Amino acid sequence: MCDEYADWLIGVFRYVFSRFRFDFMSFAEDMSYNLGPMISEECFDEFLAPFYRKVIPVIHEYGIPVFIDSDGDITLAVDWYAETGADGMFPLERQAGVDVATYLDKQPDMAFIGHFDKMCMKFGEEAMRAEFERVLPSMQRGKLIISVDHQTPPDVSIENYRTYVALLREYTEKITHADGSISACPVYQKQ
Repeated sequence: MCDEYADWLIGVFRYVFSRFRFDFMSFAEDMSYNLGPMISEECFDEFLAPFYRKVIPVIHEYGIPVFIDSDGDITLAVDWYAETGADGMFPLERQAGVDVATYLDKQPDMAFIGHFDKMCMKFGEEAMRAEFERVLPSMQRGKLIISVDHQTPPDVSIENYRTYVALLREYTEKITHADGSISACPVYQKQ
């Protein structure tokens, strides 16, 4: 069943990618929860890895990076996905205790999106600035596109969200190079 689904996806991808340009492709796995992956590495290798190894190279043929969307603690799973050819992961939920610096060390060829602790946003500028200061060293290393580590909570006021956007601009400028490039990009270069 998975092989047939992979073949169908490949056909759809070849049709769509030959007509439209995409910045990236993502697979929403939600593989992990706050204590780690919900399946073993052996189950991943048997049931998921072959599918990814079949589909990801086709996506790469079109110069499109592949990201895996997984909530929770992805500390173990990041290596599994790297081995299948995934280019990055998101949203790097702080509530699960993740640390993007660890992932940048473990998988320096991967890129990551997220890692800004959404739970601080309701507390205003001082709390958000402290959170940006926490992630700034990882931002400066590159391969991290900072964003809220999942959906913005409903208790964040519009004023606080505007403050977040202003701080995001401010801290993004701190990683912008003289030539206008940003450390976090590009994620994937077609060979």
